[in-house]
Amino acid sequence: MLNLIVICATFAALTGCATSLTGAAEKVQIVTAAQKEKCKTVKLVTFNQRIGSDKPGNAMKSALNEAAAAGGNAFYVVSSSSDWAEGASVVGEALQCAAVAEGL
Repeated sequence: MLNLIVICATFAALTGCATSLTGAAEKVQIVTAAQKEKCKTVKLVTFNQRIGSDKPGNAMKSALNEAAAAGGNAFYVVSSSSDWAEGASVVGEALQCAAVAEGL
């Protein structure tokens, strides 16, 4: 019985780590380098995702959540990487863009 509890707890820990976007993060738009030039940098965002099934997706969602929490309405991806053993990482800039607020 104890083995079953340990197995269920491990499974829940590994699969239950999915990241969802906050309401504010759903409105954050990813912009190109050209679009970024018209924006103000709010914060440099770095996020590493080490566990879970969708490491790249969860890393990006976490970065967008952090960008929104910092007051950004746009996000520029500086770099991203994904490796089975090391996980995934996203580095980018949380931006405040007037054009995004107006619908680009």
